[in-house]
Amino acid sequence: MKARLLMIPAVVLLIAADKPPDPASKKDLDGLQGTWKLVSATQDGKALAEDKVIKTTIVFKDDTFRFPGSAEYATSRAGTIKIDATKTPRQMDAISPEKEVMLGIYELHGDNYKVCFAPAGKPRPNELTSKPGSGYILQVWERQKKQ
Repeated sequence: MKARLLMIPAVVLLIAADKPPDPASKKDLDGLQGTWKLVSATQDGKALAEDKVIKTTIVFKDDTFRFPGSAEYATSRAGTIKIDATKTPRQMDAISPEKEVMLGIYELHGDNYKVCFAPAGKPRPNELTSKPGSGYILQVWERQKKQ
């Protein structure tokens, strides 16, 4: 009897984990697919070096991301993302291969994408800003046009 009771929560967790994303989150995830170039980045209220910003690109494929070149301003070199477009503001979690989670928020408008992440272990931002002392990193991305 105890073994059966223990199995119920495990089955519920498996069902919840396999739940397909809601339509809004799926649409946003589809909209992120491809290669993006970093336009600007701000951390703790300070603009990050332009020469490093322009060298940074990110590639989204399904629910994974990777930085093919410079990753100095990255959450991690590669990993997975989990998005929730039903929340206000919309939420994005970046999960590194080592399972470190950075909580963020984002806006996606066609070929433009903004994201603000808190340092690992810190609470999720509630606005797309990076104020001095916050530790938040605000990034503005533009879809890389196909050549």
